[in-house]
Amino acid sequence: HSADFAEDVSLTDWIAPYSRITAAATGEDNETLLRGTLGRLLFSGDEVKKSVKVISGGEQGRMLFGKLMLSRPNVLLMDEPTNHLDMESIESLNTGLDKFNGTLVFVSHDREFVSSLATRIIEIKLDHQIIDYRGTYEEYLSSQGLD
Repeated sequence: HSADFAEDVSLTDWIAPYSRITAAATGEDNETLLRGTLGRLLFSGDEVKKSVKVISGGEQGRMLFGKLMLSRPNVLLMDEPTNHLDMESIESLNTGLDKFNGTLVFVSHDREFVSSLATRIIEIKLDHQIIDYRGTYEEYLSSQGLD
């Protein structure tokens, strides 16, 4: 996703088009929505003026999550969403996904992340056997004798 951040624009200017669309659709104040979104992404003060060209991979990930939040999808497909994120960002992502009202399908090797969100586990084994378990990750482990 580095191509998304090739232009020399501020974080505010990069995410503004998405906040304007959402604000128009919801009737929210665009400036409040914009600042609130950047705040939830852990960017505040003068940080919002820095160029997207100089932000780290983790910060790019957070900005992409902001774009997703403002797009208000009802289904999210995520592949290893906690990769390249620091603990504070993972906690923020986890909080946001916990509040997400839509369907979330994700692949993750982060057991703590899986434990905090999963309500259905689909395991694809090496022999192509598929286990479809409806319950939490801890319940799934217990059902497999893997406490």
